[in-house]
Amino acid sequence: MRYEVGFFTPEEFLCPCCGEGRASRLLVLWLDLLRRAWGGPLRVNSGFRCAAHNREVGGVPRSRHLVGCAADVAPVLPGNGGFSALARRLCSLPGWELIVHDRYVHIAVPVSESANLWEGGSLSVALEAP
Repeated sequence: MRYEVGFFTPEEFLCPCCGEGRASRLLVLWLDLLRRAWGGPLRVNSGFRCAAHNREVGGVPRSRHLVGCAADVAPVLPGNGGFSALARRLCSLPGWELIVHDRYVHIAVPVSESANLWEGGSLSVALEAP
């Protein structure tokens, strides 16, 4: 099945210092579904980070941002009260990270997803029977 990413572009995930990087397909898929569930626009505050930028912002040495498997996101519009609760409900999978900060939510998929980077456009999604 094809899933059309409707709310994000590859440029939103690039490192602001060098313009490099991409996001994992699973991360983008999950963020797009989170955006649909939230019902309002989200801002990617931080996606991929090069090592220099990661150090500059105080990121941990083995941050998943370094391999395109993490993003810090926040609602664009005021009144974000339930956003972190929604993210918690949707992000309870083994190997995932969810860290709620005052102004944004850090979401990370397993590092193994760094081999599956998003080039933009639609994603191929395999559905498994329960």
